[in-house]
Amino acid sequence: MKGDVPKQFLLLGGRPIVDLAVSALAASPLIDGILIALPPSLPEEVKNSFRGRPKVIGVVDGGEERQDSVINALAAVPAGTEVILVHDAVRPFVSPRLLEQCVVLAKEHGAVVPVVPLRDTVKGWDRVKKTLTTVDRSLLYRAQTPQAFRSDILQEAYAKAKAVGRRGTDDASLVEAAGYPVMPFPGEEANLKITVPEDLRMAEGMIGGRPDFRIGLGGDAHRLVEGRDLWLGGVRVEYPKGLLGHSDGDVLIHAIADAIYGAIGDRDIGHHFPPGREETLGISSRTILAHACGRMEESGFSIVGLDAVVVCEEPKIAPIASLIRTSIAEILSVSETRVNLKGKTTEGMGFEGRKEGISAWAVALLRGTAPISGSEGGAL
Repeated sequence: MKGDVPKQFLLLGGRPIVDLAVSALAASPLIDGILIALPPSLPEEVKNSFRGRPKVIGVVDGGEERQDSVINALAAVPAGTEVILVHDAVRPFVSPRLLEQCVVLAKEHGAVVPVVPLRDTVKGWDRVKKTLTTVDRSLLYRAQTPQAFRSDILQEAYAKAKAVGRRGTDDASLVEAAGYPVMPFPGEEANLKITVPEDLRMAEGMIGGRPDFRIGLGGDAHRLVEGRDLWLGGVRVEYPKGLLGHSDGDVLIHAIADAIYGAIGDRDIGHHFPPGREETLGISSRTILAHACGRMEESGFSIVGLDAVVVCEEPKIAPIASLIRTSIAEILSVSETRVNLKGKTTEGMGFEGRKEGISAWAVALLRGTAPISGSEGGAL
C-alpha cells in the first residue's frame, strides 16, 4: 500500500470515513455530545476542523491501541453523563435505529452490544490431532459497535482493567471482566467495519460507488535564451535556444505538476521547489513531476486523464508530440492513452508569437483511490 493515511481519513463517497461516522452519530436525537479520539500526529488544523462540528464537545489524542484511545476519551466525559456509546470511527453506516436501541437498552440493562450471527461454517484447529474441527456456530456472534454502557459501569470497568493491566479486544470484554453482564441485541449487517481493501470496495458499493474526482489547472511560461538545452515534457528537443529557469526550464512539466498539485489542494511548485536554492539549481523537471505524482498517491488519488497544450511558434510540436506523450506517461506510470498533448501558435501575437518564449497549460483529472493503511481512531 502507498501513502501513510490513517484509514479513518480515507475517502468514501468523497468524504473521510470518520466524517461520515461522526455525521451519523450527530444525526441521532438521542446523542447529546460526541468526543473524538484522533491520532496525535495529525495536524492541528485537521483536529480543529472537527471541533466545530455539530454535537462535537471535544477532540482528544488517541493512543497506541484502541483501549488507550477510549481511556483518553473517558477522561473528558462530562460529569453527569448517563450513557456512553463507544463507536469505531471506521463504521460509517451506523443507523438511527441501532443508535436508538443502544441508548434505550443500555439505560435498562447497563451494558449492551449489537451482534450478528456467523453465517459461515466455523473451524477450529486441533493442535494435538493436527486437523480442523467444526465448531458449533449457533453459540458464536460477531460483536459490532456502538457498544453502549451506563457511564458508571464503563468507567469502573476501565479503572479495574488499568489497575491489573488487563487488555481487551473491545469495551464489552472489560465490562465482562469487571463482573457485569453484557446483553446482546441484533446488530446490522450493513454496519460494516472498514479494515481491509475489500471492505472499502464493499462500502463504495453501499453508497452507490460514487468516486471522488478532482480537477487541477496548471500553467507556466519561460523565456527562450541561447546557451541552454530545450526540454519539453522530459524530452530534449533539438532547437538553437532553451528555456531560462532555475531548473531545466521544462515549461510543460511545470504546468502538469502544478495541475496535479492543484487537484489535490496542495501548494504549487514554488513552494515545494523554491527558486534560488543552490540544491535545486538545474534540477531536472522530471524530479519535480515525480514529486507531484508522489504527493498525489499519498493523498489517495490516481490520474484519470491529462490534457496539455504547448504554445509557441517554434519548435513545431506535432512532429514530437508522440515522443513527449510517451515521456510524460512514463514519469507518471500511466498508459499513454491517459495523456494528451497539443501544440498551438498565436499567429505571431505575444511573446510566443515573437519567439521570445514558450508557455504551457495543463488540466489533470484525478480519481480518489483511497488505499487502506494506517491506524484506527475512535469516536466516543
